[in-house]
Amino acid sequence: MTLNIQNNYLNQLNLKQSNPGLTKSTQPSFRGYGDIQRLTHMNIGMQGKGFIGQILLENVTKGKDELINVFKGFDCGNERYYLKNDQDELIGEFLIKINKYFDYDRFTYKEDPSHVLVDDLMNYSKPDTPFWNKKLDYYKGVGTRLLQIAQRRSDEANCFGNIRLNSMPEARPFYINKIGMVKDPNNPYSGMLVIPWDKKEPLSKMYGGL
Repeated sequence: MTLNIQNNYLNQLNLKQSNPGLTKSTQPSFRGYGDIQRLTHMNIGMQGKGFIGQILLENVTKGKDELINVFKGFDCGNERYYLKNDQDELIGEFLIKINKYFDYDRFTYKEDPSHVLVDDLMNYSKPDTPFWNKKLDYYKGVGTRLLQIAQRRSDEANCFGNIRLNSMPEARPFYINKIGMVKDPNNPYSGMLVIPWDKKEPLSKMYGGL
Protein backbone atom coordinates (compact mmCIF):
# COMPACT_ATOMS: atom_id res chain seq x y z
CA MET A 1 0.00 0.00 0.00
CA THR A 2 2.80 2.43 0.91
CA LEU A 3 4.53 1.64 -2.41
CA ASN A 4 1.32 2.47 -4.32
CA ILE A 5 1.00 5.80 -2.51
CA GLN A 6 4.63 6.68 -3.23
CA ASN A 7 4.17 5.72 -6.91
CA ASN A 8 1.07 7.94 -7.11
CA TYR A 9 3.08 10.80 -5.64
CA LEU A 10 5.90 10.34 -8.14
CA ASN A 11 3.52 9.98 -11.09
CA GLN A 12 1.88 13.30 -10.28
CA LEU A 13 5.30 14.91 -9.78
CA ASN A 14 6.47 13.65 -13.20
CA LEU A 15 3.24 14.93 -14.78
CA LYS A 16 3.83 18.38 -13.32
CA GLN A 17 7.44 18.46 -14.56
CA SER A 18 6.38 17.47 -18.11
CA ASN A 19 3.60 20.08 -18.27
CA PRO A 20 4.69 23.74 -17.80
CA GLY A 21 1.09 24.63 -16.98
CA LEU A 22 1.34 22.72 -13.69
CA THR A 23 3.54 25.05 -11.68
CA LYS A 24 4.21 25.47 -7.99
CA SER A 25 3.24 28.51 -5.99
CA THR A 26 5.69 31.42 -6.28
CA GLN A 27 6.04 31.45 -2.48
CA PRO A 28 8.79 28.95 -1.58
CA SER A 29 7.18 27.98 1.72
CA PHE A 30 3.88 27.12 -0.03
CA ARG A 31 4.97 24.20 -2.20
CA GLY A 32 2.96 21.34 -3.60
CA TYR A 33 1.28 20.04 -6.75
CA GLY A 34 0.25 22.83 -9.10
CA ASP A 35 -2.10 25.42 -7.66
CA ILE A 36 -2.68 25.32 -3.90
CA GLN A 37 -5.33 22.67 -3.27
CA ARG A 38 -6.51 23.02 0.31
CA LEU A 39 -8.97 20.66 1.99
CA THR A 40 -11.11 23.63 3.11
CA HIS A 41 -14.16 22.98 0.92
CA MET A 42 -13.32 19.45 -0.19
CA ASN A 43 -15.46 16.38 0.39
CA ILE A 44 -12.61 14.19 1.63
CA GLY A 45 -14.68 11.03 1.59
CA MET A 46 -15.26 11.35 -2.16
CA GLN A 47 -11.55 11.37 -2.90
CA GLY A 48 -9.81 8.23 -4.15
CA LYS A 49 -6.47 6.73 -3.21
CA GLY A 50 -3.39 8.91 -3.51
CA PHE A 51 -2.69 12.63 -3.22
CA ILE A 52 -5.87 14.54 -2.30
CA GLY A 53 -4.77 18.03 -1.26
CA GLN A 54 -2.79 20.13 1.20
CA ILE A 55 -2.92 21.47 4.74
CA LEU A 56 -0.97 24.27 6.35
CA LEU A 57 1.51 23.44 9.13
CA GLU A 58 4.06 25.54 10.94
CA ASN A 59 7.62 24.33 10.40
CA VAL A 60 9.02 25.25 13.81
CA THR A 61 12.56 24.26 12.83
CA LYS A 62 12.66 26.66 9.87
CA GLY A 63 10.33 29.25 11.40
CA LYS A 64 7.83 29.38 8.53
CA ASP A 65 4.52 27.91 7.39
CA GLU A 66 4.45 25.12 4.82
CA LEU A 67 1.73 23.50 2.76
CA ILE A 68 1.92 19.78 3.53
CA ASN A 69 0.68 17.13 1.11
CA VAL A 70 -2.16 14.83 2.22
CA PHE A 71 -2.48 11.30 0.88
CA LYS A 72 -5.35 8.88 1.30
CA GLY A 73 -5.19 5.10 1.36
CA PHE A 74 -7.44 2.21 2.28
CA ASP A 75 -6.74 -0.45 4.90
CA CYS A 76 -9.17 -3.41 5.21
CA GLY A 77 -12.11 -1.18 4.29
CA ASN A 78 -11.02 1.66 6.55
CA GLU A 79 -9.30 4.90 5.56
CA ARG A 80 -5.70 5.83 6.30
CA TYR A 81 -4.30 9.32 5.80
CA TYR A 82 -0.66 10.36 5.44
CA LEU A 83 1.02 13.77 5.73
CA LYS A 84 4.20 14.30 3.70
CA ASN A 85 6.37 17.32 2.96
CA ASP A 86 7.83 18.16 -0.44
CA GLN A 87 10.86 16.00 0.33
CA ASP A 88 8.47 13.01 0.49
CA GLU A 89 9.19 12.63 4.21
CA LEU A 90 6.37 11.09 6.25
CA ILE A 91 5.31 13.55 8.97
CA GLY A 92 2.23 11.87 10.40
CA GLU A 93 -0.49 9.33 9.70
CA PHE A 94 -3.62 7.78 11.16
CA LEU A 95 -6.37 5.27 10.53
CA ILE A 96 -10.10 5.99 10.76
CA LYS A 97 -13.07 3.66 10.92
CA ILE A 98 -16.56 5.05 10.35
CA ASN A 99 -19.17 3.59 12.69
CA LYS A 100 -22.61 4.84 11.61
CA TYR A 101 -25.77 3.72 13.43
CA PHE A 102 -29.19 3.97 11.81
CA ASP A 103 -31.55 3.47 14.76
CA TYR A 104 -33.15 6.90 14.32
CA ASP A 105 -36.08 6.20 16.64
CA ARG A 106 -33.86 5.31 19.56
CA PHE A 107 -31.52 8.32 19.74
CA THR A 108 -31.68 12.09 19.49
CA TYR A 109 -28.87 13.59 17.40
CA LYS A 110 -26.91 14.43 20.55
CA GLU A 111 -27.27 10.89 21.84
CA ASP A 112 -26.47 9.18 18.53
CA PRO A 113 -23.46 6.90 19.12
CA SER A 114 -22.33 7.21 15.48
CA HIS A 115 -18.70 8.25 15.35
CA VAL A 116 -15.38 8.05 13.58
CA LEU A 117 -12.87 5.89 15.44
CA VAL A 118 -9.33 7.26 15.23
CA ASP A 119 -6.50 4.77 15.68
CA ASP A 120 -2.79 4.43 14.87
CA LEU A 121 -2.29 8.19 15.08
CA MET A 122 1.45 8.75 14.76
CA ASN A 123 3.34 12.04 14.73
CA TYR A 124 6.87 11.54 13.45
CA SER A 125 8.08 15.14 13.77
CA LYS A 126 7.49 15.98 17.43
CA PRO A 127 10.55 15.33 19.62
CA ASP A 128 8.69 14.14 22.73
CA THR A 129 6.64 11.45 20.95
CA PRO A 130 7.53 7.73 20.78
CA PHE A 131 7.52 7.79 16.95
CA TRP A 132 9.89 10.75 16.57
CA ASN A 133 12.07 10.70 13.45
CA LYS A 134 15.17 12.70 14.33
CA LYS A 135 15.83 13.49 10.67
CA LEU A 136 12.57 15.48 10.33
CA ASP A 137 11.94 19.15 10.92
CA TYR A 138 9.53 19.80 13.80
CA TYR A 139 6.04 20.63 12.54
CA LYS A 140 3.50 22.11 14.93
CA GLY A 141 -0.12 20.98 14.88
CA VAL A 142 0.19 17.55 13.25
CA GLY A 143 -2.13 15.82 15.73
CA THR A 144 -4.65 18.64 15.53
CA ARG A 145 -4.73 18.59 11.73
CA LEU A 146 -5.27 14.83 11.69
CA LEU A 147 -8.18 15.17 14.13
CA GLN A 148 -9.66 17.91 11.94
CA ILE A 149 -9.59 15.51 9.00
CA ALA A 150 -11.32 12.89 11.17
CA GLN A 151 -13.90 15.48 12.26
CA ARG A 152 -14.60 16.40 8.63
CA ARG A 153 -15.10 12.73 7.76
CA SER A 154 -17.43 12.38 10.74
CA ASP A 155 -19.53 15.28 9.47
CA GLU A 156 -19.52 13.92 5.91
CA ALA A 157 -20.66 10.49 7.15
CA ASN A 158 -23.51 12.03 9.20
CA CYS A 159 -21.81 11.13 12.47
CA PHE A 160 -22.33 14.68 13.82
CA GLY A 161 -18.60 15.36 14.20
CA ASN A 162 -18.31 12.63 16.84
CA ILE A 163 -14.78 11.26 17.27
CA ARG A 164 -13.47 8.43 19.44
CA LEU A 165 -9.72 8.37 19.83
CA ASN A 166 -7.57 5.42 20.82
CA SER A 167 -4.63 7.47 22.06
CA MET A 168 -1.12 6.54 23.10
CA PRO A 169 -0.69 7.10 26.88
CA GLU A 170 2.03 9.70 26.25
CA ALA A 171 -0.30 11.75 24.05
CA ARG A 172 -3.39 11.72 26.26
CA PRO A 173 -2.52 14.94 28.16
CA PHE A 174 -2.26 16.81 24.85
CA TYR A 175 -5.66 15.66 23.60
CA ILE A 176 -7.30 16.32 26.96
CA ASN A 177 -5.71 19.69 27.72
CA LYS A 178 -5.27 21.11 24.20
CA ILE A 179 -8.22 19.65 22.28
CA GLY A 180 -10.61 19.29 25.23
CA MET A 181 -11.30 15.58 24.78
CA VAL A 182 -12.61 13.57 27.74
CA LYS A 183 -12.90 9.94 28.76
CA ASP A 184 -15.80 8.18 27.10
CA PRO A 185 -18.61 8.77 29.65
CA ASN A 186 -20.42 5.63 28.47
CA ASN A 187 -17.35 3.47 29.01
CA PRO A 188 -14.81 5.35 31.16
CA TYR A 189 -12.57 2.29 31.59
CA SER A 190 -12.13 1.67 27.87
CA GLY A 191 -9.28 4.17 27.58
CA MET A 192 -11.06 5.90 24.69
CA LEU A 193 -11.28 9.68 24.44
CA VAL A 194 -14.26 11.48 22.91
CA ILE A 195 -14.84 15.09 21.97
CA PRO A 196 -17.66 16.92 23.81
CA TRP A 197 -20.20 18.97 21.88
CA ASP A 198 -18.82 22.30 23.07
CA LYS A 199 -15.30 21.42 21.86
CA LYS A 200 -16.21 20.42 18.30
CA GLU A 201 -16.34 23.91 16.81
CA PRO A 202 -13.13 25.07 18.56
CA LEU A 203 -11.33 22.02 17.16
CA SER A 204 -12.53 22.79 13.63
CA LYS A 205 -11.14 26.35 13.91
CA MET A 206 -7.73 25.57 15.45
CA TYR A 207 -4.81 26.92 13.39
CA GLY A 208 -7.35 28.51 11.05
CA GLY A 209 -9.05 25.19 10.27
CA LEU A 210 -8.48 23.01 7.25
